[in-house]
Formats: sequence, structure tokens, C-alpha cells
Amino acid sequence: MSTKEERPTLAGVNVKTRKRNIVVPADPGSFATAIVQIFQDAADGVSVEKDLEAGVKVLDSAELDFSRYADTLFEVLFAGGRLSTGGNLADDQKEKLAFNVLASDATPEALLPYIKVFQSLIRRRPFLVKGLEATLNKFILSLEFYDEAGRKKIATATAMAFSYKLGCLPENVLQTLLNDRLVAKGSVMGFVTTFFQVFLQKENLDDLVGLLTKARVVNRLLDFMPPSKRTLEDFNAHFNEAGLGPLVEWNTRREIDTKVAELQEGLEKMMSADPPHSSADIISFVKSRKAEQGLPDADVVRVLWVCVMRSVALTGKNQAQILQTIVAKVKAHHKLLGTFVTNAKLELTLLVTLQVLCYEDNRLLKLFSDIVKLLYNGDLVGEDTIQHWHKKGSHPKGRNVFLKDMEPFIKWLEEAEEEDDEEDE
Repeated sequence: MSTKEERPTLAGVNVKTRKRNIVVPADPGSFATAIVQIFQDAADGVSVEKDLEAGVKVLDSAELDFSRYADTLFEVLFAGGRLSTGGNLADDQKEKLAFNVLASDATPEALLPYIKVFQSLIRRRPFLVKGLEATLNKFILSLEFYDEAGRKKIATATAMAFSYKLGCLPENVLQTLLNDRLVAKGSVMGFVTTFFQVFLQKENLDDLVGLLTKARVVNRLLDFMPPSKRTLEDFNAHFNEAGLGPLVEWNTRREIDTKVAELQEGLEKMMSADPPHSSADIISFVKSRKAEQGLPDADVVRVLWVCVMRSVALTGKNQAQILQTIVAKVKAHHKLLGTFVTNAKLELTLLVTLQVLCYEDNRLLKLFSDIVKLLYNGDLVGEDTIQHWHKKGSHPKGRNVFLKDMEPFIKWLEEAEEEDDEEDE
């Protein structure tokens, strides 16, 4: 039986652990206490802004592990100390910083000194932005534990973190709002209302839409509403009352655009089917979608003409062949177009849509007047509508080109009208 031979050792020699293998226990409590002490010692009581600036100057030379406790740093500045569960300060937090975000008024003016401090800290140490994101998320997930004033302060500070471009990634913060528990309690609806109001005080609506797009929540605004109020009507009523009418108008338009895109997709499938669906089936489909989704008449007419034109094969054909195909398509869908183009305003919508499509496709550019004549002869657009389009109803795209192209036809209409007047006399 063999025994394992022991290796010789050197007596009196201490084997040192490599630095990279030394594990230092986490001690966020001591870090928080140090931050509180620094700001308190630096404060002279003149103003919150001066006290914060003085504290930041001391932090610049402090030998603290900011990379490890970045979130704790912002927790102290937000709440006066290290946070525990339920939005409360940790039990081991012996001292609390008297001036902090939650101890201030719930106004952008009152919170601006703190935002400037965050900006200064992150400029000096860019890695701190991750700590700010973590702190904002922690407060968002604890919204239910704060009163209305506290929630408003958190929302205001969060909005200012983005409007003052501190570097937080929208998707790392705003996605946290899609928490079923907080949404159901209405905490999120109140938060985003204040967030939108404060953000729009400094930035414009396009900036807000861009922010929501980056956060991947731009198409989920209704999901911020409690389930019992998750309708477009409730959304509009709530945000109109909050003075956010432009946001309501934008969201309504976005909702309509989404539904119109769905209608267009369905229509294109029906028109390209082999064999294609009958006019009666297509009319029934459009009527039901229009009624169910409350689509505006103008959007329906616009989609109908786009779908008719997209059903025309343009590749490899000359202009005469393309026009012949368009004549056939208009004839096939004449009943469909006539069902929904029912007044002068919708006739003008049809003409403007045609103008834009012809401008955007060079193959149709010189066919505009021919197609207008086709619609006129088919009683889909009237003489008065064409005259109005020519005088002041045209779209800016290619206006001069199309007005010149239409001059012979306009002249013919005017002469025909004069002849009719003479016959009446």
C-alpha cells in the first residue's frame, strides 16, 4: 500500500495571498456614513446649492470606493442615507443628510441644485451614471411606499435627469415603469404624468417622443394606465386634464396611423389575392374596420388610393402601358372608391394623395393629368374640386410641375363652363 508523499515546506515563511484574490467585504453602510459626514462638514448653511458644491469639492479628493458604491452615493443625495426595503433608510444609518431630494420642494427649481451636482459628479467620474440608473430604478420600484409629494419629487428628479442629459439610458430606467403591481395601483400613471410635465418644460414633444422610442415604450403608453382605465378615452381625458394636450394629439394620431397601416395591409392582401376579392367583399371589410376602429374618412380614402396604385405593376412597362393598367384598376375598383369618396373634401384628399404618389415615383410623374382626367370622367372628382386644387388646394410636393401639367385641362374645364353658361342664357 502506497502512501502519498508529503511535500517539503519552508519553516518560518508566510505565503501571501495575491492581491487579486483578496476579497474585501462590502460595507455600504460605512460609505454612506462617510458621504453624509463629508457634506455635513462642508456645509456652511448659506444655501443648499453652496452646501452641495462645497461637498462635491471635498469628494474630489476623498479616497472612497466610488466604483463599488455609486448607487449608495446617489441614495444619500436622494434620501439622506442608504436605502433599505420599502423606501426606508437602512437600520445601520446612524446619521442622515439633512438636505436631500426628498427633503426639498417638489419643483424643478428646488431640485435643480441636486441635478447640477449629479451632472458634476458624473462628468468627473462617468462610471457613476450606472449608480444613478440603479438608484432611480430602486425609487421607481418603491413608489407605493411614498406619499404623493414624495412620488412627485422622484418623478421630477427622474425627468430632469433626462432633460439635463446626465447620461442615463432611457431603456435602463423607463422600462422599470412597466411593473404590473405599480401600474395596477396607479402609481405609474401619476409618475409618468409628472415626468411628462417636467420634461416638456425644458424640451419639446419631439424630444419626448425620441426618449420614449429609445426606451422602447413609445407604443405602450396605454400600458402605464391601470387596467380599469386602459382605454384611449381615459388616456386622453387624464392627460388633457394634466395640460398635456399636444401629447394626447400625438398619441391619437399614432394610434390612428397604426390602425390605418393594419387596414392597408389587409386591403393589399385582398386586392392581390388570386382570384382577387370582389368589390362587395372589400367594401364590407373597409366599412367594418372603419366603424370598429373609428378611422377618419380622409385616412380611409388615402389608403384606398394607395392600395389601388400599389396593385399596378410598373416594372418593365412604358407610360402608355402603365396608364392602360391604371385605367383598368380604377374601373375594377370604381365602386369601392365611389363608396367612400362622398364629398368635395374627400375628393380633394384623393387628388392630393394622387399628387404625392406621382411626385414620389418618376414613372408616374407625367401621368398625373391623365389620371385626374380619368377620375373626372368616372365622376370620382368634380370640376369644382379640381379648380380648388389648382387654385389653393395642392400639396407642396411638385406643385409647380403639376400645376403647369394641368393648365390645358383647367383651361378646357373653364371653356366648357363658359359654353354651358351661354347655352343656359
